[in-house]
Amino acid sequence: MRERGIQSRRVRAARTATGRPDTPPPPARNVWQIVAIVALVAATAGWTTVAVLTLDGSSVAVASPSDSTDPGESEEPTLPPVADTHDAPELEAVLPLELSGTELQVQSWTGDTVLTDDAFSTSLTTFLTGAGKTGEDLRFAQAYDPTQALDGSVGVYRLAGVEPTAVRDALVAAWKVDYPEMVVSTVTFDGHEVTKCDFGEDTIASYFYIRDDLVFDIETTDEAIAVAAIAALPEPGPSPSVAPASSPSPG
Repeated sequence: MRERGIQSRRVRAARTATGRPDTPPPPARNVWQIVAIVALVAATAGWTTVAVLTLDGSSVAVASPSDSTDPGESEEPTLPPVADTHDAPELEAVLPLELSGTELQVQSWTGDTVLTDDAFSTSLTTFLTGAGKTGEDLRFAQAYDPTQALDGSVGVYRLAGVEPTAVRDALVAAWKVDYPEMVVSTVTFDGHEVTKCDFGEDTIASYFYIRDDLVFDIETTDEAIAVAAIAALPEPGPSPSVAPASSPSPG
């Protein structure tokens, strides 16, 4: 789970945020990339699969044209879009649909579909087990720009029955496993306290912001985007009301 969200899953897999091939890739949750690739393979009828390397060096299957491809077809066929996933629509509703004038696309997942056996996932799964939870209890949504015009994405985590500060700390600790040199600090944006995870120069940083029982994770190389993202979050709506139990009908 190291590929840095859907924005990275869809487009940043082809390049690192540093732009320097001689440096390690920026922090990345490879599970998002794997989920996208698997969906792509499943949606691409008549294609064969081959193994390629993900950002962290592990191999996964991806689609490639089979030998039966019509020679008359274009040498660069259009790949089908990755299927949208909306497992946590209630979290999608708390994300902005526009940021800095850029329209965002939103998707969501449950943890059991994205946690794997890498170090990040193992750390997070250990936390879930200790909290009496499973991967299915962890819910995540993300708003991102599929065109890459915007340098940033806005994610949100929720684990019902667990303090959001504990969820944030678990996410930070999981990143630390892979990136022990990561620098964690507290910054303030317009009166909002934010936990910043700095993975190094020119890499994508994570800005964790807590509101109610939610942990927002803003990923960007530009702090101004993080500030704008927090300001763009929809105002929290009223808590769902519980309908009173109906009275028994008179005998």
